[in-house]
Amino acid sequence: MFSRILIKLIDEAIFPALVLFMSRLISVILIARNLNADFEILTSGIVFADKNDYIEVNSYSILAMSGIVIIGLIIIVIKSLIFHDSHIKPSLTAKLFSLRADSLIQNSFHIYSKGAVWLSYLYLMLTVSAFMAFFNILYTWVFFLILTFTIVITVLFISDIDHEIKITKSHEAEYDPDSKYMMEEENE
Repeated sequence: MFSRILIKLIDEAIFPALVLFMSRLISVILIARNLNADFEILTSGIVFADKNDYIEVNSYSILAMSGIVIIGLIIIVIKSLIFHDSHIKPSLTAKLFSLRADSLIQNSFHIYSKGAVWLSYLYLMLTVSAFMAFFNILYTWVFFLILTFTIVITVLFISDIDHEIKITKSHEAEYDPDSKYMMEEENE
């Protein structure tokens, strides 16, 4: 069981990592060109002539990366709230099957493993932005914006997990050895 979960998490982590890497690279170049920042692309990396240009480009690039992570998490939260196999409406299920889009319906293992990966990337972005803001290479408002989105997305994700736990408990077997009825029967 452990190896299945670990393999699933590693498998789910590859695509977001590539997306984040590409978004960072593309956003730095596009933002630097848009802001007319003087920079060079060398074998050691992207080098800026002015520190203020670097801070501005870095801030907006981190914001763009965080936006990508947040979009990924919003998609997962929407899937977990609307297309989760444990609480999808039958009418929506019928529509999805008639449209041959039944692959949108997903189970808890798939949703929560993707969510855990994207959420861990968001927490990584939060941590990195905190260090960058502390060392003044990132605007502090960017850090606080990422912090706000992190809190909101985490609360949404946890509320869905709580909802799923309640659904699971309500579908457990009706025989409960700890019930009051069973205890009265044993005392007789």
